[in-house]
Amino acid sequence: MEFKLDQEQKTDLQNYVCGLIKDSLKKAASPQQPYLNRVEIAKYFGVAPSTITYWASLGMPVAIIDGRKLYGKQSITKWIQSKEKPFLRQPRKRKRYLDNYNI
Repeated sequence: MEFKLDQEQKTDLQNYVCGLIKDSLKKAASPQQPYLNRVEIAKYFGVAPSTITYWASLGMPVAIIDGRKLYGKQSITKWIQSKEKPFLRQPRKRKRYLDNYNI
């Protein structure tokens, strides 16, 4: 497969890739934040911010400092792990197609 790009598209693609690399390097170089705000912690766990609010109502740990809510990555991970249970699949009832014919 071959792609043909004009000069403007090449420049845009190069700028985009360079931006991604710079962002990744910044994140890797900056010290890890153990506590995040609601939006950041939602992104970290791959859920919606409203899910974080719901989980907090279920007892998920939240640190409140001067009215600001902070969410610890480790404490939330432990809280989620405490909720783990073995998944036991219930056998499905199969519909018998002959039932429709009164046989």
